[in-house]
Amino acid sequence: MVTKSSLISHLKEIGINPGESLFVHTSLSKLGWVCGGAQTVIEALQEVVGPSGLIMMATQTGDNSDPAEWEAPPVPVEWWQTIRAEMPPYEVDKTATRGMGRVPELFRNYPNVHRSAHPMWSVAAWGEGAKEIVSNHTIDVGFGPGSPIERMIERDAHILHLGSPLDATTLWHYAEYGIDGPTKTFGCAVLEQGEREWRSFDHVDVNSDPFGAIGENIVKQKDVRTFIINEATCYLIPASTWEPVQHALIALRSWLR
Repeated sequence: MVTKSSLISHLKEIGINPGESLFVHTSLSKLGWVCGGAQTVIEALQEVVGPSGLIMMATQTGDNSDPAEWEAPPVPVEWWQTIRAEMPPYEVDKTATRGMGRVPELFRNYPNVHRSAHPMWSVAAWGEGAKEIVSNHTIDVGFGPGSPIERMIERDAHILHLGSPLDATTLWHYAEYGIDGPTKTFGCAVLEQGEREWRSFDHVDVNSDPFGAIGENIVKQKDVRTFIINEATCYLIPASTWEPVQHALIALRSWLR
């Protein structure tokens, strides 16, 4: 059984201190039976970093996207235009996450949590400077320069995985910018001056598929701390690991050519 007090003990033992900035990824099922569920995880994190710290989670809305790209599950071609015409627009206070898990879905609704405005790749944050760090997350920024991701790197944040897979490491998408990678046209429903519209935009073709294999090497570095909670393998990873991830992506793309 995992309780708030036992989770706090784990987090303190691994070296998380008050004032820490954390980008958190979770798998509640891997942690085992958590007394209080997602609420316990959120409040344990808040208590450990305190109000001078910062907690960020990905609150992405992958179903607000072009149905032509959907694979899990795909939809019939004849539905695509109707979905583009009828998909509700992203709204910070209303739109639910998809595929992020129970903890981020609860977190986005928590008191004093601020969510960014990106219609597909939003993040939510609580703590010191939370509102500022998620601001100006425009559709063309994504995970790159000027994004909340870059601001977390500038804060010397840590990535905290609580049982979640390494290919879920949102911050590593920053490594895909500034290298010779492909671009792609994305689509999503947005609100513009109170009116819903379908917006297409060109952006770096972000792809987390290589992150799992790359991450297996990253977590062997001496500045990464590993700990176990029930079936959950957990990691505390410096945000600075985006640089070796970028080098690995460059090498991988050169090899594929």
